[in-house]
Amino acid sequence: MSPLPQHSLSYVFDVLCPLVMYLHSMAAHEGIADDLLSKLAEDIETGEQMEALGRTLGFRVEDINIYTETNRIEGRVTSKGTRDMLFDWRQTVEPCDQHLRLEQALIDAKLVMLADSHLKGTLRDPGIYSKKISASLTVQRCREKLEKKYRHQLCKIQMKPWDQSDYAEFKDMHTVVTMVKKDARGQDTTKKEILQGSVAEIFSTKVNGELPARILISAPAGRGKTTAVAKMAYDWVHREKGSALEHLPLLFVVKFRNTTQLTSIGEAIKSQLLSDVDDLTPEGLESFIRENQGICHIILDGLDEYAGISSSNRSLGSNIVSVIRWEEFPECRVLITTRPHLENFFNQAELPRVYTKMWVEGFSQESSREYIDKFFASTSNPCRGHGLKVYLDDQPLINELVKTPLFCLMVCHLWSKERLNTETTTQTELLDSVNVFLMHHANARAKSKDKITKGELIKIIRKLGKVALAGLIDDSKKLVFTPHDFRRVPAILDRACELGILSKTTIPTTMLPLSHNTTSTTIEFYHKLVQEHSAGKYLAAKTKKYMLRLKSSKLDRLLRNINANIGDYENLIRFAAGTDNSLCIRIMQMLLNNFGLDKSERYRILLDCSSETKGTQQKVSSLVQRCVNAESIVLKSPTVYTVVGMQNLPKQLKLQITAGLRRTGGQQLKDIKLIAPLSLPSEKKSVSREMMRGLGLLIREQTKNLQRFWLYGVKCTDKEELVYLIESCRHVNTMSELL
Repeated sequence: MSPLPQHSLSYVFDVLCPLVMYLHSMAAHEGIADDLLSKLAEDIETGEQMEALGRTLGFRVEDINIYTETNRIEGRVTSKGTRDMLFDWRQTVEPCDQHLRLEQALIDAKLVMLADSHLKGTLRDPGIYSKKISASLTVQRCREKLEKKYRHQLCKIQMKPWDQSDYAEFKDMHTVVTMVKKDARGQDTTKKEILQGSVAEIFSTKVNGELPARILISAPAGRGKTTAVAKMAYDWVHREKGSALEHLPLLFVVKFRNTTQLTSIGEAIKSQLLSDVDDLTPEGLESFIRENQGICHIILDGLDEYAGISSSNRSLGSNIVSVIRWEEFPECRVLITTRPHLENFFNQAELPRVYTKMWVEGFSQESSREYIDKFFASTSNPCRGHGLKVYLDDQPLINELVKTPLFCLMVCHLWSKERLNTETTTQTELLDSVNVFLMHHANARAKSKDKITKGELIKIIRKLGKVALAGLIDDSKKLVFTPHDFRRVPAILDRACELGILSKTTIPTTMLPLSHNTTSTTIEFYHKLVQEHSAGKYLAAKTKKYMLRLKSSKLDRLLRNINANIGDYENLIRFAAGTDNSLCIRIMQMLLNNFGLDKSERYRILLDCSSETKGTQQKVSSLVQRCVNAESIVLKSPTVYTVVGMQNLPKQLKLQITAGLRRTGGQQLKDIKLIAPLSLPSEKKSVSREMMRGLGLLIREQTKNLQRFWLYGVKCTDKEELVYLIESCRHVNTMSELL
């Protein structure tokens, strides 16, 4: 045969080689190869293994039985039935999802070794990572940018506000997060799970055998929601083995605090995560996600910090609300974190069916005590930890705060440095003590002439509080500030950063579109509760100064403005009330006249405020009595603050009050009945952790003659709290019946 001409060789390389590469790519897009499935079928050794895999792949029992019989055809055992099952399954799954789905099914069936030997390192549709999001941005390049962003920002946790250089890499800070699962109707189940090691197991949770398209993580401020989000990002970046995010191409983590009610989902992702990609548009990004929903997950952190969720004019709002409502990106898996007061939003229309709801508790009682023991074990006086635990047992409000890991750390530091005494009983006082501790720590580092006095500290907090309050009542619920917000008090900004109350982050503007500055700086309080505390201190000082001269104070105007959504500002109101008893009375009077709130809700918030007041029991009780003229009060969903506030009620009213309870007895409380009527819907028969804890506290501190306690027809969401409640009853010497 004569050799090919030169131009023919050129044809081979220019045409046939690309064709071969194209055919190879097409083969890859066909998913798992026949020979891999055949070899896997041969290596499944027992009928039990085959049946377990069949179940995790989603086959019905009757179908599995048919495949099992096929394995025994002609009187001998073969792998034909198993092979048929795997081939049939492959026909029902998109090629790009086959490797991931089969590997997860093998792991769920306890066939981890088979998953490793057959699927580890196999081709997972390389075409996914070469897909274009924009002209310059492939999926692979996008993933690299996201990994860098998460590794250097989201996955770093500052350990101590007073030491800005003390950052812990996330791998060194695996906070144990306790979660209570809920069913698709939003009802708490009795199953409590501690997700240790890999919080990304959240995405592995199945409801009725399917992975939910939407997940809601709910918890009070500081309990670990954002930490859980950071851990999920960490698992994704490091492809944590066994995590449901291990093989996910793209994970977008968006902070609501950096959005407005007009920000679209594309704009949020672009501005927060991919701002340096010049040719990427929000619309183009949304289009890509819409066409590739199976390879993208979205995490939306801090719904309570998003102004758009309460916007009355939804037509002018953002499509983020459409994502939340499952109207946009219905096949893309989305996780949302929020504070509990917005849970009702997810009880509308079909959302209870769509969302799997979970609860993050933060530190449990056991976890916080274990942390205290470890903290003081490394100090020169390890025995001091016992005294702190005794103090916390006697102070329910401080004990509530140490459920937040950050504040547990701070309380330990205060106690070890003898900056926290046993007379501190309210959260307002505790955060005041933290500020004094930060002052002493800053002074120890500063030159003598730069030392901050207590008088200056008070002025700093009040001036910070003015900016903090403006942010809280802003339509955007601002938690992230710029130097422009502090333009009138630049020196205060510098002082607050020295103290550690504020932190500044400066980034080059090459990461920001349409910017002419060389850098951009953002400023945040080290915790939202600290912003609320500063705002409360400012509000109290401003109101106290002008209250005698003006009929309508700043406090009065604020309470009128937040009348409709006062639940968003309960911490702010409590801290203002905790600063001055006379202000507490003013707040109570305004609350009682807030007819936009349910009567029981008015009394609950009133008692919550009362929990922060200081003074003798008799004096505070008389203050509360001036506002509360009712003969009886019914409280719904009482908190630990409500129970503490109840101690300030007049004695006669205290004996008659009900908190979702039905009480019997005469002048002294002898019987308590916690009964769910048979007519009550099942989802309303659950008793919250807070209510059980509050009831236990009430029994311990307010019932000396309790004889009978009935618990009938209710569901407890937390078994530990049921144990606590029973233990509380045992403290009562007169107890004769516990049913």
